[in-house]
Amino acid sequence: MNSSSQVIERVLLQNIEDGDRRKFIAKSNDAASGGGARDLRFRPETEFFPFFRRMFPNKTFKTRKAKGVASQIEVLSGTVIWQEPTGDKSAMMEIWPSTDARPNECRIARISEFALDSLIQTDPNGGRSVFMMFQQANGDIRLYFTTETSLRTQNWDPRIKKFAQDWFADGCKSAFLDLITKGQYPHG
Repeated sequence: MNSSSQVIERVLLQNIEDGDRRKFIAKSNDAASGGGARDLRFRPETEFFPFFRRMFPNKTFKTRKAKGVASQIEVLSGTVIWQEPTGDKSAMMEIWPSTDARPNECRIARISEFALDSLIQTDPNGGRSVFMMFQQANGDIRLYFTTETSLRTQNWDPRIKKFAQDWFADGCKSAFLDLITKGQYPHG
């Protein structure tokens, strides 16, 4: 693979909190009345779903029933790749739009099925644990886990490093940077 195909075009960041860690191992039902979501959620959907639409190549329409009414919804999908000690792994990931119960909140569906929990890093200095998703120029979508300390102090692409630092200062849970369209959230 030549280096131009490895150029990063888009990056997604999300703070992984204790509840998110439990989603990765399908133990997120914290209340007796809850369903125990296994999804990583992103809001506002009005910002994140268009970003995911640019990143994920496959679009299908599925029927979803809410309050007895069936409707067609757009579901995005694509192959994601991540590295484990034994080598690269891959799987099909789906991005679903909001539901009536969680308006303006899109989601990466069924994150527990990827068995990524052992890859989540704990920041040695008490900072954020960070889930990252990169899209490269060749279309590959890669998952990666890092820490706030790494993003602040190690040798990252200067644009990503600066964006991550702005995100830390903003304090929101999720962020994206589109180096092609120059779009970002938070807007800075």
